[in-house]
Amino acid sequence: MPRLDKLEDVIFPVGEHPVFVSVSEASAERRLPVPDKKAIVALKNHRVLGIVGQGYQLVSNREALDMAHECCRTVFPETKPGEWEVVAADAPATASYCHIDLRHNSTALDFNAMPPAQRPEVFGPFIRVTNSYNGLRALAFDVGFYRKVCKNGMILPDTIIRFSFTHDRRGMQEGVHFDVEHEKLTKFKASFNEFLGALRGFGVRRADFEPLVRGVLCLRQPDPNKPDSRETEDWQKLTVHLDEMSDRYADDLGENAYAVFNAVTEFASHPPTNRCVHRDRHSLQRLAGAWLNTFGQECRKPGFTVAGHLNELAKLASETEKQKSPEQN
Repeated sequence: MPRLDKLEDVIFPVGEHPVFVSVSEASAERRLPVPDKKAIVALKNHRVLGIVGQGYQLVSNREALDMAHECCRTVFPETKPGEWEVVAADAPATASYCHIDLRHNSTALDFNAMPPAQRPEVFGPFIRVTNSYNGLRALAFDVGFYRKVCKNGMILPDTIIRFSFTHDRRGMQEGVHFDVEHEKLTKFKASFNEFLGALRGFGVRRADFEPLVRGVLCLRQPDPNKPDSRETEDWQKLTVHLDEMSDRYADDLGENAYAVFNAVTEFASHPPTNRCVHRDRHSLQRLAGAWLNTFGQECRKPGFTVAGHLNELAKLASETEKQKSPEQN
């Protein structure tokens, strides 16, 4: 099902309405109220976006976006409001939740990954706001970084900077405030560059690019016993896409882990519509950010090999699949 990817698709008026159930009886049909529930409804077309408890505190996507601009000013006080722009929106067709990205558009916050003699890459910050109308996701603000050359977005692990507020009156009663430890942010910028430097310095054969991208982003080949299925056809298309992308980054950045990371983040930031891609952009980018953290540390340890790392990724994927399967529980 196609996703909503324009800001105007996710910014619309919403309201709360009571919930009723219809009970059929012999002579007539009765409508009974559900006192502990309410419906969140899109006012433009009266579409129900979610059924939530009475304690749910509604925050519209417009309000969440305004809060995201405040988050930008608080986390990066040296910036000006006009330097931030909305660059992406992403939501399912139901519009039950959404992600909106704001990106800093000047060079004031560039991060040089390496000294000038070693082709430094330029990175800038972005902030993603997540909001939901079904109560399944908290109102959240994630700080990430993107490579300015190709606009690849990255969401980094939760241990960096993430503000999260539950959609209930208790969680919202004091308002949404962003308390930032700027010393921690400064240290993170330095460690971010260290991770990128470690990736650039670690050689990876071109033949290992696709296996790493598939392993990091949990892209699984469909059942080989069904060669004529639509999934198999899509897998072939996905293989061609990964091959082209890997060639491009190997030529541009060399055969190293940093080139692999950029292939991973491009795919995560711009996932193709394909039956073999089962995660949304936000989830894929978080996988990419988590891998940066893990690989950046592991690759500097004695005895680390790409082959061993691929085995670890495969083992982790297998354990995850077993946890999902009821037959294995």
